[in-house]
Amino acid sequence: MTARILVLGATGTVGGELVSALVRKGCAVRGATRSPQAARSRSGDTVEWVPFDLERPETFGPALADVDRVFLIARPGDQHSDRVALPLIDAMKTQGVRHVVNLTAMGTEMREDFALRKIELYLEASGMEFTHLRPNWFMQMLASGTVQAGIRTTGTFGLPAADARISWIDARDISAVAAQALTTAGHAGRAYTLTGPEALDHHQIARVLSGVTGREIRYLPLDEDQARGALGAAGFPPEWVERLITFYRLIRAGFCAPVSPDVAAILGRPPAGFERFAAEHASAWM
Repeated sequence: MTARILVLGATGTVGGELVSALVRKGCAVRGATRSPQAARSRSGDTVEWVPFDLERPETFGPALADVDRVFLIARPGDQHSDRVALPLIDAMKTQGVRHVVNLTAMGTEMREDFALRKIELYLEASGMEFTHLRPNWFMQMLASGTVQAGIRTTGTFGLPAADARISWIDARDISAVAAQALTTAGHAGRAYTLTGPEALDHHQIARVLSGVTGREIRYLPLDEDQARGALGAAGFPPEWVERLITFYRLIRAGFCAPVSPDVAAILGRPPAGFERFAAEHASAWM
């Protein structure tokens, strides 16, 4: 029987692109989702869709049957994601999974108390081959959610980032790296930091967006109290608000500014820059 690649988060920003990339490579792909019927109606017969829920361990075994490699994404926005990910890693080992490509976050290795770091360490100790992908903030985050909504309605976006820079990455490049790690040799035991080609502050982001949309877009630096009020008004629960505030402290301290060569080394081409991304998605901010 042909060994399959199981993709978690298979309908998400990274997972959806990864599924498509693996199909183009001729891989046998199994997509894990809470709603397999809806996913199947969109993709046709090119992907095997299976029901999967990290909160329902009974879905682990069927999803992992005859699976050789797994793309793992374990709720990076949840500060307790290790609670559900560690039992899944145990199930992978029991089912004979050979290689796990694990999506974490830039700088995870520097925070031993971070849930994503606990997942990394547990996976490393499992005996399975692993590859950690540690991306910076996705460019797609600027084209969705409250940031996008603010730009479209007011021409402004406010964040507690001060003048700090971020080496934003296009999520499509993350998917391309994941596809390489899952299908080519030489990635086992490696950890890659994934960034775009340059670090930009939000004033620079605003100028690029102004250029591609033909309208004035401005960035408004917020202090932490202003950010708490804005996030609360947008419907974020208090725990999420404080988690985001903590992330932005790291941004202001410069932790998200470094530019890594890993994407170019793996893909043999430079990562996509923000100007290209913005031009392709200009309608999102109009």
